[in-house]
Amino acid sequence: MRNINSPIDIIELILKKVAIFLLYIYKQSISPYISSQCSYSLTCSDYAKNVIKEKGVFIGIFLSIIRLGKCSLIPLKSIFKFNISFIKIPKKFNTFFLLIIFFGFISCTNFSHQGGWSNVILDSENDSLYVSSNKGKLFNIITNDGVPSINWTYPKDSRGTSYSDPILYGNSVINASFDCKGKSCEGEIYELEKSNGELVWQKNIPSKISPKIGLYKDLLLVTALKKQENNQELTTSDIYLISLNDQSKGSIIGKIPISGEVWSGTYLYNDMVFIATLSGMLYVFDANKIKDFSNNSFDEILIDSIQLPHAINSKLHFSSNKIFLSDVSGEFYTININNLQDNKKVNIKNWMISSPLFYLDKVYVFTINGDVFLIDIDKHEILESFSTDKIIVGDPKKLQIDSDNYILIPTEKNGIEIINNDPFDLGTSLGRYPTDKKLYSSPLINESNLIIHTQKSELLFFKLKNRDMYYCLDLNEEKICD
Repeated sequence: MRNINSPIDIIELILKKVAIFLLYIYKQSISPYISSQCSYSLTCSDYAKNVIKEKGVFIGIFLSIIRLGKCSLIPLKSIFKFNISFIKIPKKFNTFFLLIIFFGFISCTNFSHQGGWSNVILDSENDSLYVSSNKGKLFNIITNDGVPSINWTYPKDSRGTSYSDPILYGNSVINASFDCKGKSCEGEIYELEKSNGELVWQKNIPSKISPKIGLYKDLLLVTALKKQENNQELTTSDIYLISLNDQSKGSIIGKIPISGEVWSGTYLYNDMVFIATLSGMLYVFDANKIKDFSNNSFDEILIDSIQLPHAINSKLHFSSNKIFLSDVSGEFYTININNLQDNKKVNIKNWMISSPLFYLDKVYVFTINGDVFLIDIDKHEILESFSTDKIIVGDPKKLQIDSDNYILIPTEKNGIEIINNDPFDLGTSLGRYPTDKKLYSSPLINESNLIIHTQKSELLFFKLKNRDMYYCLDLNEEKICD
C-alpha cells in the first residue's frame, strides 16, 4: 500500500474518493435516464473509476472524457489518435481542474427527455398530417382555407416523450411513446381512428420503445429494451409481436429476445425483418415465420446474422438487395442481404445518423459533423466529399424545382441547408430555409410547401420557391407560435 507523506497526497486521496463517489451517484441516479449508447463492453463509468484509481484524478478524468467522446454523439476517435499515457500534470492543479470539469459537466447535463424527433407524416388520402410531439402526444393537423389547425390530439395529457414516427394503417394511425422515472420506464403503443382520434386499442410495454416500429401485413413489430434487474445483467431487447388481426387486435402474441440494445428500430424488406443492435449484431429474420414464433424456435425464424466490431447506431437503408449502415467508429458498410458475410466498408470518420440518398449508381452519405460523401455503390469507394460545417440531424431530401436539382439537409440550429446537386457544381450552398429553432427531424415536402418539426414541437410552414415561412403552429401550446 502506498505511504501518504504529505498534505498533497492526502488531498489527492480525498479527491479520488470524491470522484469515485460521484461516478457511483451518476451510475445509480443519472445513467438510468440516458439511453445506453456505448460501444465498449466496459462501460464509461466503470472505465473512469478504474483509470482514476490508477492514474490520479486529473489524468483519470481527462482519459475518461476522451473515452466518452469515442462513443458520444460526436465521436472524437479520429482526433485523439495519440497515446496520452505519458502526460504528467502537477498534483497541485488537480483540485482546480476537477472543479472546472465537475461544474462543466453539471451545467451541460440535461435530464429531461428531448423528443421532437418525429417526422411529419402526410396522409395524402385525407390531406392531413400526423406528428408525435416531444411530450408524447400525437397530433392530427388539417388545413382549413390554407390555414393549418389541430383536428385532434391523443392523449389529452402529456405522457413522457415520443421518438417514433406515426404509422398509417388503413383507417387508423399507430404510434408509441414512453416515460422513465429513475430506472423504471413504461412504454405505450396504441391505435387510433384517423377521423376522430378515438382509441381502438392500447398496450403498455414495461421499457423504452425503439424509434422505428415495423409493420408486416397484420403484424406490428415493436422493439424495446428489456428491463434489467441489476447493473450486472447484459443489455438485451425484446421484439414484441402485436396482432392487428380483427379477432386479436392489440394482443401481444409473442416476444423474441435478442442480445444488445436496439437504437434504430425494426426494418422490413422483401419479407425479411432486420434488427441492428448497439452490441454490433445485425439480425435477419423470416417475416412469415416470425408471426408464428410460438411454434418456431429462434433458430428457425433466423435467416442470418453477423457480428460487427462496433455498435450500430445508424438507420438501415435498402437498395438493390444491399443493406447500407454505419457504426460508431465511422465505418460505412454495404452488406449483401443474401449473405451478410459478403460486405464492404469505407471509413467516413464520423457517425451517420441520417439515411443516405441514392442518385443513379452512387449514394450520398451524411455524417453528423456535416461531412457529405459521394460513394460509388459497386466499388464502395469515396468519389467526392465536401463539408457543410453544420451538424446534420435528420434525413436529407431530394428536391427538384423546374430543371434544377437540390438536396435539402436538416441541420441542428441553422434550418434546412440547400445544396446544389448539379455534377458541375456539386455541394455548393444555395442558402437555406431559415430558422434558429433546434431541429432533430426531417422536412416534409408537400406540393408547394416545406414543413419542419422543431425539437420543441413547433410546426414551421415554408413556401418551397421563395423560402418564406408563412405559418408556425405550437403543438404543445396548441396555438399560433409567439
